[in-house]
Amino acid sequence: MEQTTKDRALMKALAQKEPRQLPSNFAYVTMRRIKEEQRTEERRQHKLAIITVIAVTLVGVATLLYLLGDVIWQSLVSISLKPDGFALVLPTLFCLVFFALLNHWLSRHCTA
Repeated sequence: MEQTTKDRALMKALAQKEPRQLPSNFAYVTMRRIKEEQRTEERRQHKLAIITVIAVTLVGVATLLYLLGDVIWQSLVSISLKPDGFALVLPTLFCLVFFALLNHWLSRHCTA
C-alpha cells in the first residue's frame, strides 16, 4: 500500500507540464538545513555520551559499594573514633578540591 502511494506521488510529479523552478537561494537554504541537521545530530550524540558516562559512573560506584562497602564503613568508623583521624581528612579534601578546580580551569583555557 505504501509503495503505491509513493508511486502515485512520483507519477504526479513527473506528469506536470512545466518543470518546477528552484528558488534563487536554493543552495543557501539547503546548506543551512544540512548544518541544522548536523548540529541536531551532534547534540544528540553529546547527550548520549553524557548519559553513558553517568550510567557507567553510577554502575562503578554501586559496584565499589557492593564489593567494598563493609571495608569503607569500617574505615570511616575507625577514623571517627580516633581523635587524630580527621587530621588527614581535611588536607586531603582540600587537595582533591584544588586539583579538581585546576583540572577544570586547565581544560577550559588550555585546549589544543
